[in-house]
Amino acid sequence: MQTDNFIIGLDIGTQYIKASASSLQDNTLMYGSVVESQGTDKNGITDIKALSSAIKKVINKLEVKISRNISTAFVCIQPEYVKLIDTQGHASVISDEVTQYEIDKALDGAQLISLEPDEEIVDVIVNKYYVDDTAYKDPLGVKGRHLDIRAQLVTAKKEYVESIYDAMANAKLKVAGTGLGSVAASSLLLSRRDLQNGAILVDTGANMTRATLFKDNRLVDSDVINLGGKSITRDIAIVMKTSLLEAEEVKKGYAKDQLTLDDEKYNLIEEIIKARVEEIMSFVERFCEKYAADEGIKKVVIYGGGLCGFTNINKLYKSTMNKSTNFVTSDIIRDDSVFNIQSGGLAYHLLTAIHCKGAIDEMVRSDNESVDERSKEAMSDEDFFRKYQNQFKTQKETDTEGGYDSDDDYLEEENFFDKIREWFINFKNKIINK
Repeated sequence: MQTDNFIIGLDIGTQYIKASASSLQDNTLMYGSVVESQGTDKNGITDIKALSSAIKKVINKLEVKISRNISTAFVCIQPEYVKLIDTQGHASVISDEVTQYEIDKALDGAQLISLEPDEEIVDVIVNKYYVDDTAYKDPLGVKGRHLDIRAQLVTAKKEYVESIYDAMANAKLKVAGTGLGSVAASSLLLSRRDLQNGAILVDTGANMTRATLFKDNRLVDSDVINLGGKSITRDIAIVMKTSLLEAEEVKKGYAKDQLTLDDEKYNLIEEIIKARVEEIMSFVERFCEKYAADEGIKKVVIYGGGLCGFTNINKLYKSTMNKSTNFVTSDIIRDDSVFNIQSGGLAYHLLTAIHCKGAIDEMVRSDNESVDERSKEAMSDEDFFRKYQNQFKTQKETDTEGGYDSDDDYLEEENFFDKIREWFINFKNKIINK
């Protein structure tokens, strides 16, 4: 049996599939890998076998980096595929103080609600813990008689979730749990104060841009537009009358300030890119305008390669919003393909979320059993698929509350992005580069 265990987070995007491994023994140690996506587009999963092949590739790259086999992973679900349901759970405290048993029981109770026949629970977002009607950030060890939780259930269509499970099973991987991608990202990019007072998180992807509002430790609102980094690539290809491949290289050259063209062509490229960036950001501005009157919502954080791949993004877009607007560009995290915000956020969150201990223990147990099985006899792809394709474990799904433990109080300081820059720099010698 191997001495080190890792939490594996997987983010299935339309442009890239990213995987992250976070060590249970050293929570500052995180590895990342990335491959180009296959079998998925803006409408969802289109080819399970192709997606399975891409998942195998990204996991194989990660296995090399962590020097061990991977058999289970937690998978990010994107907000456009889900809906939220308010719920609550209760547990009587058996002994004098709250234990993990009561937390797990309250979570199980929160999931005992009627769902549509075609829906499946994919996440539980815990908003508040109460012990005898007093709110606590961490109820473990608190003396009392009753534990109550307020939470949001995240549900998705069974057909979509089953497609993920099938693709993972074809890749000879088990789904340890699922978590909402935007909330996973919030565990890295938003502080406790942000989650309480209100902040807007924007994911700019290849084909979509997603905006999500967090307030009172809840996911309050979200919206999506079918525009992203590929929209910019297509614009360049059309105007310059070139291929999408060449247009992508031009865009990347401009993004990294390495484009070598005469002034006329350079200015044209800049004009094309700027026009689409402004259109994408106008969607963000409209989303923010709905909450302009709420003075508690002071921050907008934008991440993702669709816009944040541009090192000069502040030249392309000048914010007119009455909120602090932060682009998480490579000057902070070096390269989004190395430290993967959603897959890394999901893995990181599982290390800090109080109620995820059961899911982690189950994953470690399953991982170690899988290692033992592999050492005895390799299971055929067909046998593995039959064994695991329909094993949903929603009662122990990962939650993405976005909470930090007391060691992360520095995130409460106003100069948050200076702190997160320092935090990522501290990872420098431990993160394995692509």
